Amino acid sequence: MTTILLGKECSTFLETDDCVLQRADVRLLWAESLEAFVPLARAHRPDLVVLDPQVPGFDAFACAREILVAIGESVAVLVIGNTADDDRAEAAGIAGIVTRPLTRERLVEAVRRYHPMIERENDRAEVAIKVDFVCAGVEGLAYTRDLSTDGCFLHTHEPLALGAVLGLAFQLPAQGGRDVKVEGEVVRVQPAGANRAGTPGLAVRFTTIAAADRVEIGRFLRSRRRGAA
Repeated sequence: MTTILLGKECSTFLETDDCVLQRADVRLLWAESLEAFVPLARAHRPDLVVLDPQVPGFDAFACAREILVAIGESVAVLVIGNTADDDRAEAAGIAGIVTRPLTRERLVEAVRRYHPMIERENDRAEVAIKVDFVCAGVEGLAYTRDLSTDGCFLHTHEPLALGAVLGLAFQLPAQGGRDVKVEGEVVRVQPAGANRAGTPGLAVRFTTIAAADRVEIGRFLRSRRRGAA
């Protein structure tokens, strides 16, 4: 799995459902403050870090040096900028520059260039399903935004952390729909305001799923696709 650390200012470029980062084996870490980058890098050892030198009060080049000292050269650090930043970027050990103006396409292309990603090819459908979940003995309620045979995205106000393990239970919304129970891991936490609805959410990768449940989800997704055709 590829782990990418970004500032919250990048969230608006990743909000659409068809973003490649949402179709790949990627875990996104969000730095909610300028001071959070280095501690998050130490704790999670990301494969890729994206920094924006134009954020007020932020020395992205000094931050890059701190990250490289903290976790070594296994991480690729990128900055958002232009050719005027080449010398400072080279001196800081930065791997590359994402050209301004920042767009989702440029950011995704840079991620692909500096770290390979395994992109999902299986079906994924936009569907709202009520999901009951249990995490560390605490029960909660969420609704799916989309669903695939290997995971889902959940809208919930419950403050679950990256890496949290949870049990999920839901019923497929079809005639005679199957009751599905799976275990999953939170691989991305989307803060409030990072999408148009402003709703916080979680990307969950299924870690334990019965073969019969996977088959039934696949059948449901195919029926949705045929219905949309």
